[in-house]
Amino acid sequence: MALEREFEYYQKNMAEIREKYLGKEVVIVGEQIIAAYDDIEEAYTETVKSYKPGTFMIYPVPVDIEDEVAILSPFGI
Repeated sequence: MALEREFEYYQKNMAEIREKYLGKEVVIVGEQIIAAYDDIEEAYTETVKSYKPGTFMIYPVPVDIEDEVAILSPFGI
């Protein structure tokens, strides 16, 4: 799976990420959050200035935990 490391990082660190970035869009490269934005458009626009598409993941950190479960489902991404 492409970007598997990023996905696994998000899953393993979900509690800490939720605590720090609730309501944000986080950009993950490898096993590191490189930035957090208020909306996905800004996250993408800013990140492609430094990284090629396909080399990073943008994950929303929703306030509602039920939304997060949908995001983490295999077909939610």
